[in-house]
Amino acid sequence: MPVPDPLLRPAARLLAEPAPGEIIDPPQYSIAWVILAVLCVLVIIALVVGTLKITRAIEKRIAYRSRPSDLESLKAEFLRAVNELADRHEAEELGAREGHHELTGVMRRFVKRTTGHDVTSQDLATLRADQRTRAVGELIADLYEPDFALASDRELRESVRRAREVIREWS
Repeated sequence: MPVPDPLLRPAARLLAEPAPGEIIDPPQYSIAWVILAVLCVLVIIALVVGTLKITRAIEKRIAYRSRPSDLESLKAEFLRAVNELADRHEAEELGAREGHHELTGVMRRFVKRTTGHDVTSQDLATLRADQRTRAVGELIADLYEPDFALASDRELRESVRRAREVIREWS
């Protein structure tokens, strides 16, 4: 069956005519996508910075909460002083008599710094009478014998041990 000519004409015309001479531009992205990308980056940066600030604040609070009290700091300071005295004695830079004398001064300064009362020149009876300073008064009474005697068999190591106990138990 032959194909009618009017139907063939439009198809032949499409095949026979060349393509139009204009170039079609590709579709453009909207500026909204760039703005959205910038906003996402800003939100991510804000989240990271906010998380760091919050965690640092929490860590700082924890650090301040767990820091030692003033009394604990004073105890540590005077324990270091007593330990230094013991180290000097072990290195034979300090004799037992001088060590006992220095230990008496350290303990008197300890009471002065913790209570605020100047006990550097108080007698033993006054130190023993006060409930707060009784333990130090007893220790100083035991330190006087090797401190002022011409000869003593008292070991500085034992006196240092007792001084550490008094400092640790101080309240």
